[in-house]
Amino acid sequence: MIQEDYRAAIDVGTTKVVTIIGRERPDGSVEIAGIGVTPCNGLSKGMVRDDAATTESIRASVSEASRQAGLPIKSGYVGLSGSHIESANRWDLVHESSAESVITQEDLDAALGTVWDLAAEGGGQLLHVIPRGYALDNRHLVRTPLGMHAREIHAHTHVVKGDTQSIERLRSAVQAAGIHVAELIVEPIASAEAALTTTERDEGVVLLDIGGGTTDIAVFAGGQIVHSAVLPVGGWQFTNDLVMAFTASFEEAEALKRSAGSVTPEIASMRDELTINTLAEGVDGPISFTKRELGQLLKERAHELFRLVKGKLNTPHLAQVPIDRIVLTGGGAKLDGMQALARYVFQGRVRTASPRPLAGLDEQYQDPAYSAGIGMLLWGLRNLPRGSHLGAPSASGPMVVGGERRWYGAFTGWRKRETASEEDSERETSRAREEVSV
Repeated sequence: MIQEDYRAAIDVGTTKVVTIIGRERPDGSVEIAGIGVTPCNGLSKGMVRDDAATTESIRASVSEASRQAGLPIKSGYVGLSGSHIESANRWDLVHESSAESVITQEDLDAALGTVWDLAAEGGGQLLHVIPRGYALDNRHLVRTPLGMHAREIHAHTHVVKGDTQSIERLRSAVQAAGIHVAELIVEPIASAEAALTTTERDEGVVLLDIGGGTTDIAVFAGGQIVHSAVLPVGGWQFTNDLVMAFTASFEEAEALKRSAGSVTPEIASMRDELTINTLAEGVDGPISFTKRELGQLLKERAHELFRLVKGKLNTPHLAQVPIDRIVLTGGGAKLDGMQALARYVFQGRVRTASPRPLAGLDEQYQDPAYSAGIGMLLWGLRNLPRGSHLGAPSASGPMVVGGERRWYGAFTGWRKRETASEEDSERETSRAREEVSV
């Protein structure tokens, strides 16, 4: 039954691992059952560098979320980031016949499967094929061609690939924690699900998710994703700049950044003095500096980040896309002055976004730092096949996401699950809860 279809989303980040367990209610709303957050020291710039440390952080995060929910998690959606992520927009001829015929859902599923096969050629591992529209004979950018007639169908899609070695290393770390990877979801797409409004997607928007080790970029226009990318710069680099400047420990520099940091130092008084313990040789006791000096260091890094973002947006296929609206999210977006500086650099409208409220979601998690994890759960519930993450995983093939709940691959177990009786579903969930309590 839908209401007992519990899923788990695991956001494996550079600074923390967040596991979120939730379900879709019969009325279509989403309810959160448990959240586990643990520090992570196994990643650098979004990629696994220490397998054992990463696995242990994942295991601890999943265990805490399972304890809160009272449910054993055996599978999960896993978030993927890192500068190896690449995207492209494609036009492909996916159907051709001598006579017009009516377009069915089976035709569209087969069409996207064809795109998957074509896009998979070449280097890298294909992660997502997301339809943007179709061209039917001489009619272009048809959003929903079901029931229409055509001889030729061209598909306009957004495809996302990643480095195979990096992806498999993350997958191995998750599996070593006893969790089956139900699906990999690229984090720019996930964050957009939690942070953007329908109006922003329709009118054009650039989402910047500033995480611990990366900044994820997603551009939407006309309700569709048109560009995605990942930069290897995040909050870690801001803190490391302070470590280098003051010869301080990372922990003290991070605490200083959080408590007194700002990327708009011009509004700070020259007389506002701060101190930090230094590890520099020959220096006894803490060193002093002004709040404006601290802010200047952080501002330089923020300017560099936004310059790199502008470089990623300077691409021909975005030339006609309105990108004067910026939405900031992620833990790095909370640094004082980021919204104001972004407004100055991009000369557009800027807001900072937190995940929208959900049933069971504590206020502390309605925070930009949790957009990726919550968005991953929402995206999976809305776009991927039904199938509880409480039990053993079902065999599945590559999935191509369509408009409502369409895909391509060898996933068949979900249809039986949807028709299960309420009593059977409740008994299954009751057994799962008993397993956790034991």
